Amino acid sequence: MDELEKIQLQIAELQKKAQEIAQANRIPVLEDVKNKIKLYGFTPEELGFQVEAKPNAMVEKKKKVVAVKYRLGNNTWTGRGKKPKWVEDYLAAGKALDDILVST
Repeated sequence: MDELEKIQLQIAELQKKAQEIAQANRIPVLEDVKNKIKLYGFTPEELGFQVEAKPNAMVEKKKKVVAVKYRLGNNTWTGRGKKPKWVEDYLAAGKALDDILVST
């Protein structure tokens, strides 16, 4: 066995030993890191982690624009929800909702 082979064998043995030591120390080091994170109040962002929004997180939702369905002068209504006062007054006057229907 020449010198290069001996050195490569030593390297392999040392790498195996380093892995064993790292594995043996893994749990205590992890506990120490967790304690320090808690102690200093580090956030995931400060630690370099990308944080994804949770599906149930309060996220600003984009409002869907609904087309105007009824119009009388400057008054408009989409036809959704409770009828506005101006619509109720219009209907109470005996007029039909179809008369103020916006044509598309």
